[in-house]
Amino acid sequence: MKQFLAMLTVLAVCLSLSACSKNDGSSESSSPASSAAVSETGSSEPDTSSSSGVSSVSSAAVASSKETSSQKQSASSAPASPSQPEKAQTVRVVIPEGYTLSQIGDRLEANGVCKKSELLSTANSYDFSYYSLIGKLGSNANRCYKLEGYLFPDTYEFYKDMKPQDALGKMLRNAESKIGGSYSYSGMTTDQIVTLASIIEKESGNVNEMAKVSSVFHNRLKAGMKLQADVTVIYVEKYLKPNLTGDINRYNSYYNTRKCPALPVGAICNPGKAALNAAVNPANTDYLYFAADSSGNYYYAKTYEEHKQNLNKAGIIEGGSMQ
Repeated sequence: MKQFLAMLTVLAVCLSLSACSKNDGSSESSSPASSAAVSETGSSEPDTSSSSGVSSVSSAAVASSKETSSQKQSASSAPASPSQPEKAQTVRVVIPEGYTLSQIGDRLEANGVCKKSELLSTANSYDFSYYSLIGKLGSNANRCYKLEGYLFPDTYEFYKDMKPQDALGKMLRNAESKIGGSYSYSGMTTDQIVTLASIIEKESGNVNEMAKVSSVFHNRLKAGMKLQADVTVIYVEKYLKPNLTGDINRYNSYYNTRKCPALPVGAICNPGKAALNAAVNPANTDYLYFAADSSGNYYYAKTYEEHKQNLNKAGIIEGGSMQ
């Protein structure tokens, strides 16, 4: 009887040990030691001898296998990649010296960059004051187009169907580098220099005459005389009024130098480097008058009597000249 009880005790102990082995099997099979052993031997086959039924392949190998499988499945089920979008079309546009904002609008619209009407409205409605040249201008209700004079003439590459503010910004950035603080003249602000240069640009068909033309305007300003430049009248009539609504004459007295006492309130075009240089480097003369004939010959005078004689030489009617 004692032997029978002893056998039962041994049997119970064995059953208990077997249960413990089954409960701990999974953790053993995935232990670092097991993983290291498999990794070192390079075995990728599951260890079917494990009583837990869990593969003893390394966790790194399992992860790699899952990732590869996932990648293959993703690659096979993913739709074909769409073709790259076509690059936005660009166009090279030349902005000549002396072009007005209105003329620039015409040229940009003709080249599919943006609409002229949107360019003109954006020039006044968009805040470009973060450009230092424009920020220094402040606000002036008597000025028609604040940006006039600062859309530097050059060859530009624009996008088709570009936002007007981006097209204007490209030209303003160029002006920042080309004008900036490069031009100075005693007693004149940068804006006054740009404004005078714009008149010189329009009045001088010959670059070699710009310094003398500049001297005439400087001498008249110093003498307190009106500039009486015909090109300022043309600017009002041809480039302002056609683009205005309401009272189209409201800017006349601010730009027409036959009416305003000195320089106009702002530039009448966008001058180039030669005109800007002439504005700050006038020739040393006593001239107060000049005239030019249709052949490009220039005539200068110190007195009005001399000027009238020059008008006859140039074939110009006196009523359309300086007085």
